[in-house]
Amino acid sequence: MVFTGKVPREPRVTHVIRGSQAVGGIATLGEDVFVSRYNSQQVEVYSATSLSLQRRLMVPELGPFSFDLDTCAADNCLLLSDYYKDSVHRVELSGNHVVIKWAVGRHPVGLSVMATANHVLVVSEGDRKLQVFTTRGKLLRNIRLPSCITGPNHAVELPSGKLVLCDAGKNHQVCLITTGGRLLRTST
Repeated sequence: MVFTGKVPREPRVTHVIRGSQAVGGIATLGEDVFVSRYNSQQVEVYSATSLSLQRRLMVPELGPFSFDLDTCAADNCLLLSDYYKDSVHRVELSGNHVVIKWAVGRHPVGLSVMATANHVLVVSEGDRKLQVFTTRGKLLRNIRLPSCITGPNHAVELPSGKLVLCDAGKNHQVCLITTGGRLLRTST
């Protein structure tokens, strides 16, 4: 859904982006909306105002399941998770769209750019851990998750520096944790 101006009481769909493959992730930067689809090595770039297709970015070696993507305004890049290839791909959004990739923990499902330092927070479902990288792939920290978190799938950084994590495992919970991995609170 796209809303212009004030969000209405009764939301209504104003634009729909159709495709032959399921959407793996969506992100924005400036006036661009980026859409990744399963089984595609292309990222579709749409206008944020009209949702008309502007261009496609090639991401060579991107596997069939990219479950998440995000953008980093400070480094003007797009970041995509690659579930079966256990990696993250970084696409430069200026110039010739150079792509670099780096290895991460097993089965990365979620990633987000951390606003406090422009680092990338990667959620590795298979290893039940979080990893913090620079946007160029240098590993800064591994964060082991408590055993009660069985299906981590997305995490974001709060302004306080603490992390909020979605757990789709047996407890179906949202957790507040420290950057050291200590559980502070759950939604259950």
